[in-house]
Amino acid sequence: MGFSKCTYTFLIFGTLALLLYVHEQTAIFQVSYSIEKKEREIARLSEQYKTCKFKVARLRSPHVLSERMKKLSLNLTTPKDQKIIRVLKMKTLPLEPQVRWPAPLQFLSLIHFVKEAQAKTSKG
Repeated sequence: MGFSKCTYTFLIFGTLALLLYVHEQTAIFQVSYSIEKKEREIARLSEQYKTCKFKVARLRSPHVLSERMKKLSLNLTTPKDQKIIRVLKMKTLPLEPQVRWPAPLQFLSLIHFVKEAQAKTSKG
């Protein structure tokens, strides 16, 4: 009777271990599928970004702008190359509080360290 109780205990723990193993394997598959889905989405969005970037560059081209001015009858002319002045935007960096540390030589002079090191040479 003791043998059957040990066998049932082993079967229960073995079954629980196998269920845990199967659960972990399915979780791994779900994560791998979600990673693949995200990779496909990244590829799609990257392609969409490239397409939109190309469309914006095309819309900013002088030829398209002049055609649009003619279509809207704006009575404007495109500037010549010598009339174009490019203004660059300056990037503003956030100002960080400046911490002023004492200069190293001043600090060392306060403690009375020697600025130079000298080594003894033995001439024998």
